Amino acid sequence: MVADISCMKILIAEDSRPVRLVLKTYINQMGIEPEFAETGNEAYEKLQSATYDLIILDIHMPGMDGREIIRRIRGEGIATPAMAMTAEDDSPILSECLKEGFTSFLLKPILKEELFHIIFKIHKTMD
Repeated sequence: MVADISCMKILIAEDSRPVRLVLKTYINQMGIEPEFAETGNEAYEKLQSATYDLIILDIHMPGMDGREIIRRIRGEGIATPAMAMTAEDDSPILSECLKEGFTSFLLKPILKEELFHIIFKIHKTMD
């Protein structure tokens, strides 16, 4: 039996419109309507006023990037699972992201199967 994940509340912080469209398409196929923030500041504000089951953060955005957001929210005690998203397949950077409090990472270009796997895995920990 496949778990019903349509109830998941996901926030995605991504400054690239094409990447947002890809993520929206893929996540909609899972029955989820994600919420978006186009800047790190917007994402941080949303995290102050709402609760999410998963946060997907681009680690390279103008202004406040995903790494700064994760450091801030972890410092505030927000333990929501967070996925670092980057086009850099650089082991030291990805390792640093995990040390800073990200629970997983997603490389661009985004592979639908990888995204689905991570979301299902996170949903499973919610049960």
